[in-house]
Amino acid sequence: MAQAFGWNWGENLKPKDAARFSLVYTVFVFLASLLMVFGIDPLQLTLFSMAITAVILPPVIIPFLILMNDELYVGKYRNGWISNGVVIFTMALTFVLAIVAIPLEIIGG
Repeated sequence: MAQAFGWNWGENLKPKDAARFSLVYTVFVFLASLLMVFGIDPLQLTLFSMAITAVILPPVIIPFLILMNDELYVGKYRNGWISNGVVIFTMALTFVLAIVAIPLEIIGG
């Protein structure tokens, strides 16, 4: 958040020099601890988040593939056949991951 909003942030800054960053960081650490208080396993939550990411990835890649080949937007820097091949291979791999991820998460526990 600090980078997105242009706030001062960093390990070497004192909390008073990066007050907004320190506040947000403290709030997120507190909220993360609440998850454990309510019995949510952080490892299971991480694994579930990764499975959801695998499901969301294919629809996100398709618009980028279209934009990376549009001469109106990128001009002479559009993708060549090698770049398109790599992106299509990645899309195929992510489609397989998307189909397999959630059932494996449920079956694997």
